[in-house]
Amino acid sequence: LTEELEERRTRIDRIEAEAVEAFNEHMDAVLEILEYENLERIWIERTQRTVREGRRTVERSVFELHIVRTTESGTAYEDTVEHLSESEREVMGLIFALAGYLVHDLHESVPFMLLDSLEAIDSDRIAALVEYFSGYADYLVVALLPEDARALDESYTRVTEV
Repeated sequence: LTEELEERRTRIDRIEAEAVEAFNEHMDAVLEILEYENLERIWIERTQRTVREGRRTVERSVFELHIVRTTESGTAYEDTVEHLSESEREVMGLIFALAGYLVHDLHESVPFMLLDSLEAIDSDRIAALVEYFSGYADYLVVALLPEDARALDESYTRVTEV
């Protein structure tokens, strides 16, 4: 029982570490592709914090989200998620989803991904995201407004009526 408990704890630690690493790698790549003007970097840091659970004190993983912006003069400063634009928050959420999809090996049993409600993101960035995400799912379905769909390459299969 002790060995199984230790294996489960190790598994959780490993998955948490892999999820953080996947998010950070994909976030870096996508921010570079999307070229947000003053959004330099978004990453997650996994740390340990002592917390109370009833009468016990235990170590727990804590995830801290970091956002770094730069001014026109090149000055970098740390920002908060509340100051992200709707588009930036949408992209961050998509990367959270992608990291979880990959870390939990869902792409092996569910080779399908659906992206919807992307209206907060401009058309060119949607096209770049679709191209990026298409490399991670065998079947990618994206629900778009007609004006956003025009930004996508013609090679994508389109369903315009049901």
